[in-house]
Amino acid sequence: MIKNKFLGFAFFILTLFMAFNFQACKKKKEESELITTVIIHLYKSTVSTGNYSWKDPDGDGGDAPLLADTLKLDSGQVYTANLDFLDESSSTTKDLTSEIRQEAKNHLVCFASTPNNLTIKIKDSDGTFPIGLESEFTAVTKGHCKLRITLRHQPGVKNGTCDPGESDVDVEFPVIIK
Repeated sequence: MIKNKFLGFAFFILTLFMAFNFQACKKKKEESELITTVIIHLYKSTVSTGNYSWKDPDGDGGDAPLLADTLKLDSGQVYTANLDFLDESSSTTKDLTSEIRQEAKNHLVCFASTPNNLTIKIKDSDGTFPIGLESEFTAVTKGHCKLRITLRHQPGVKNGTCDPGESDVDVEFPVIIK
């Protein structure tokens, strides 16, 4: 009788422990950083040509994002671009860029120009695959285009392409190449 009560109590404690751990894992897995601001810092040689931002102060859903700044580039020129990802949803700004860099094996910044009159070459890597926080933009032909920047979260599935994983943020910047 005592043995059965002890086994019952041990089973109860074990069940509680497993339920708690399951909830903790589930909660941790569902947590994601809120990215409300994307900033592109552009340089021609080592001279800054400007900072361009996209903002969605209340995050995904709710109010529409503010219009992104328009990048103005010179045709035939090469620019160094550095990206910052921020959470400005509260009174304290949280810079997520260093966290993305620390978790580089889980992140990839994807770029697309439509039409394709801007080429992008990623300059940084996690040791195996590109990251995309540092890149090189080449303004190929005059005209207007849209630059799409997508931060992909790819834990355990990163393969250097934009296909696997989920989007942490997906934004478009208008571009004028003169």
